[in-house]
Amino acid sequence: MNISALLNSYYDLSGEQMNHINEFVARAVLHVVHHYILSVTPSLVLTLCCRSNHTCNFYNEMMSTLFREWGLAPLQIVNVLRGVPWHPVPGRRHYNVIFTDSFAAFEEIRMEYYAREYNYNEHYFIFLQARDRLLQGEMRLIFDYCWRYRLIHCSIQVQKSNGDILFYSYYPFGEHGCADMEPQLINRYNGSMLVEPDLFPRKLRNFFGCPLRCALWNVPPFVTLAEDQEQLLLVSGGYEGRLLLALAEKMNFTIAVRQLHANMRDEALEMLQHDEADLTLGGIRQTVGRGMVATSTNNYHQTREVFGVLASSYELSSFDILFYPYRLQIWMGILGVVALSALVQLLVGRMLRERLRSRFWLNLELVFVGMPLLECPRSHTARLYCVMLMMYTLIIRTIYQGLLYHLIRTHQLNRWPQTIESLVQRNFTVVLTPIVQEVLDEIPSVQHMRFRLLEAANSELEPLYFLEANHQLRQHATATALDIFIHFNRLSADKMHQRGEQGTGAHFEIVPEDIISMQLTMYLAKHSFLIDQLNEEIMWMRSVGLLSVWARWELSESYLRNEQSYKILGTMELYAIFLMVMVGLIVGLLVFVLELVSMRSIYLRKLFT
Repeated sequence: MNISALLNSYYDLSGEQMNHINEFVARAVLHVVHHYILSVTPSLVLTLCCRSNHTCNFYNEMMSTLFREWGLAPLQIVNVLRGVPWHPVPGRRHYNVIFTDSFAAFEEIRMEYYAREYNYNEHYFIFLQARDRLLQGEMRLIFDYCWRYRLIHCSIQVQKSNGDILFYSYYPFGEHGCADMEPQLINRYNGSMLVEPDLFPRKLRNFFGCPLRCALWNVPPFVTLAEDQEQLLLVSGGYEGRLLLALAEKMNFTIAVRQLHANMRDEALEMLQHDEADLTLGGIRQTVGRGMVATSTNNYHQTREVFGVLASSYELSSFDILFYPYRLQIWMGILGVVALSALVQLLVGRMLRERLRSRFWLNLELVFVGMPLLECPRSHTARLYCVMLMMYTLIIRTIYQGLLYHLIRTHQLNRWPQTIESLVQRNFTVVLTPIVQEVLDEIPSVQHMRFRLLEAANSELEPLYFLEANHQLRQHATATALDIFIHFNRLSADKMHQRGEQGTGAHFEIVPEDIISMQLTMYLAKHSFLIDQLNEEIMWMRSVGLLSVWARWELSESYLRNEQSYKILGTMELYAIFLMVMVGLIVGLLVFVLELVSMRSIYLRKLFT
């Protein structure tokens, strides 16, 4: 390794340092760049800013040495000169190497300007060249700056007067406080490698009980808040509430609830922007617009925005129950069979001279209700028709009784709209909150619907309670997340159970066609120091199945009606019965013709006697 230029320039700076110490420093910098930075990123930004000319000359020579060993990795060099007006330099600053000699020089780089819109945590390796008596103070100022602008991955390399190469960082959360910027020794260079494996240690695995400010509101089933004995708000449940409690337990932080005045996601995002909260969650949909002002974690739950109708508005009336099992064409077919049967029996009676004409209508009625005949017909044709009708009516009655039993047992309803288009065509009025209206404004297919906006609503449940209180309204629906409908139905069923009553209470049915799919996420302040650690914990909880378990506990779809149970039989299902009637009529016609001929044929007369 050729480091002669580096040693000469460093010797000019240090004055009293020996050459072997300067060589030791150069090898340390090269080792860090090659093994800890270029091994994990294809490119980096190298920034030089110093107040001392001697230090600048030393760093310039050091960069020359670095370039000789650099290889093909891309590099962006930024030189911040003292006295020159600052202006931003474009570039992706994911990994940064900074050469400086004081906090005053470091501050002139203005790293916070580049990092403010990032949704990830960058890495900063800072080589600070200063006298021993100044090192602790300068490092403390640099770490204060890093924490102020949420630059969590900052590590500083220094050289002591005895030649030791040491690496420092800061741990904002520790046993001694929740904003501790005291420089902590994390590593040292032994001449060939670093003693410890980490250059950027993890700092957020243990918060030591320090609080995180959480902008929350009571929005079950996502987050449930309750007051303790001192009237302090606590997270007590909910799907996302369980997630937050699990994160607090695993990362050892306390939840400082910053309650919102209403279910207003915009207010929560404003608190993040003004540094009044560290995170917010509670049924918040991941959108591009919100991503412009806040940083979102990995999404952890997918739900759907759907329309729902009050089940009591679609309960069957007495006539509906009476005619429920069959469609209109089946009832017309049954009436047609009755009329055809009566006509056939009249013709047979007249042409074959039956003696039961006075009891004919009563016999026909008894066949259709499944009762025995008063007297068996004399002709074979009439008997054959009676057998055919008995088989036909047996099947029709059995299906009818079975479907009525199914209706009574499953509390079947009239068929509610199954598509968004049918809601529009039938001129439904949608009761909703301002938050849901924002979602529907993005959907062109619902723009022609009528809306009834509950502007003062503090909860997504209020439109559902409104329709429950005004159940007499027809052609009304509401729209919200599927999880809200599940929660409402669950609450109604629990209320009925507590009263000791049967049934499910007020119940909402879902229009099967989705409005939009929603990815729920947790939002943090822009460029939050929490993003990497929270993403790691969320992915771990997803991989071990915790999120699925919580979803089953809080969002059980057993409180939704199974759409497959809704069945009305039509001609496609029952055509075989009418086919049997046709076959019976054809066979009966043949027998009828033979019986007519037998009146003039002695041979056939013997066959039918």
